[in-house]
Amino acid sequence: MSVLLRRLRSSPPLHRLTTPFVSTIYRFLSTATTPVLPPLNPHFTPVDYLIQSCGLTPHEAIRTCQKMQLLRQPLKSPDKPDAVLHFLRQTGVTESDLRIAVIRGPHILCSSVEKNMRPNLAKLREIGLSTEDISVFISRYPRMWLFNFVAKVDFWMQALGSAEIVSGMLKRGASILSSNLEKVVVPNLSFLQEECCMSHHQIIQLIKSNPRLLALRLETLKLNAKRAEQLGIERSSGMFVSALITVSGFSQHIIEARLLYLKSLGLSQEEVALMIGKCPSLLSRKEELIGRKMEFLMKEVGCGKIDVVRNPVLFTLSLEKRLIPRNLVRKLLKSKEFPVANQAIISFVISTEQRFMKKFVLPYQYAFPGLLQSYVDVCAGKVAGTEWFKSISN
Repeated sequence: MSVLLRRLRSSPPLHRLTTPFVSTIYRFLSTATTPVLPPLNPHFTPVDYLIQSCGLTPHEAIRTCQKMQLLRQPLKSPDKPDAVLHFLRQTGVTESDLRIAVIRGPHILCSSVEKNMRPNLAKLREIGLSTEDISVFISRYPRMWLFNFVAKVDFWMQALGSAEIVSGMLKRGASILSSNLEKVVVPNLSFLQEECCMSHHQIIQLIKSNPRLLALRLETLKLNAKRAEQLGIERSSGMFVSALITVSGFSQHIIEARLLYLKSLGLSQEEVALMIGKCPSLLSRKEELIGRKMEFLMKEVGCGKIDVVRNPVLFTLSLEKRLIPRNLVRKLLKSKEFPVANQAIISFVISTEQRFMKKFVLPYQYAFPGLLQSYVDVCAGKVAGTEWFKSISN
């Protein structure tokens, strides 16, 4: 990462990407100070074009044109939008995604096919996005296609060292392509590496979890780093990345309210600090869910306060899909005095699904016919599965 930053700093400034402006729709401009001029092509009307060529309803077409009113250049003719639509359809963009793209960002119709769209498409395919992925990407982020983002994809390829990581991030969002590299991204990367002591691996972990953090203003990122430290988590700690992600997603008011709520559950300030130090993401959970899980763990599972404090990850797991189903299996095994049931609840719930099935379910299918299906039913929220556990335990 540091080599990459040095190269970027020593290279000439990146060319500032500009967004082309599309028409003021004269048909919808009628102010006293702005003269209304007739279209240069009297046979071309934007509303009719959007209805006939893009499949929009009249209402959608009017609203879409209104989005373009504040832009500075008129939509002179159907030539450019025709070329864009032809290219997108040839690319494999579905009619549904195309329609959504035009409604969300009608400016895509004025993009340059050769300068922007074709090289962008080639780059996305190069890093592994399928035709279906690209179709969805265009529908979600049509404005991204107003500029050439090949250089930004290349930057992230070098920074993260993997086309798979970059393609995965783009499937989740386009924030890594929307930020200025020189003014925003590079200073943020430098801060995380040099002042927050983050390794290359930790930075990748952070970007995977929340790439929008790198789009923040540097001052905001620094403030969030201080807020993470105020939780008692040092920047050199392995939990600092999780703490930074957590506080960046919530206001200070919400964070303080959740800390107070944890104390209201009978936990001391030292116990709360210990839990947050082990699992900062606990603060991203709503108070109601934390309370429900605390009650379940104490009353249904039989956990003591020390068990909860030592294993705060329990509060980050789904109650309905993880804690309840696996505890039912644990109780069933315990009712027949199988030694495996003596393991702590944490051993049951933190295992991957594959490991849990192999260790706690499959070996006992013959002793409890129907165990596998009932466990699957409970995970899916079906009452039948829970009733089976109740009947077999009695």
